[in-house]
Amino acid sequence: MATVQQRHQARGAILHWHRSLRSSRPKCGAKRKHDGQPCQQLAMSNGRCAYHGGRTPKGDEWHKPRWPNGDASNAEKRLQRKLRDLERAKRKRDARLARMTPEERDRSAAKSRAARPRPAKERAADRAARKEAAKTRALLAEERPRDPALVEIDRQIAELERRAASLLFDIFD
Repeated sequence: MATVQQRHQARGAILHWHRSLRSSRPKCGAKRKHDGQPCQQLAMSNGRCAYHGGRTPKGDEWHKPRWPNGDASNAEKRLQRKLRDLERAKRKRDARLARMTPEERDRSAAKSRAARPRPAKERAADRAARKEAAKTRALLAEERPRDPALVEIDRQIAELERRAASLLFDIFD
């Protein structure tokens, strides 16, 4: 149990940290949801806090397992837990796939292909291709107004065909 003096010492250390050291450290800066102001949490090495993507691997490490630090004293224990968690997630995923209908399985496979781990440049190129394909589909789907001159030509063709049909006669009638 901590004595009053030890608690006072600990409180002093925390106050020193907050007043002098914490204020000089870089802040996250991501936009907060509740008020839209910049986040004031301490930033990690990539410029974001743990809440706003600081722990999420970026680039080529995206969507890959994060292995524990091998130099840590409890590295073996953490590795075993990580492997157990990955195995549990695999069993859960397999059970979910087994319950799916063929159509749901196809959609899931397409989603997995789109989100598979690969370099950031490939993912960006795929995103750009999907965006362009969506624009193309939208352009092809929209009804284009017909040119009034073409409408008039079509009307004249129909009139001429009607008149030509009335002029034709069959000699065997």
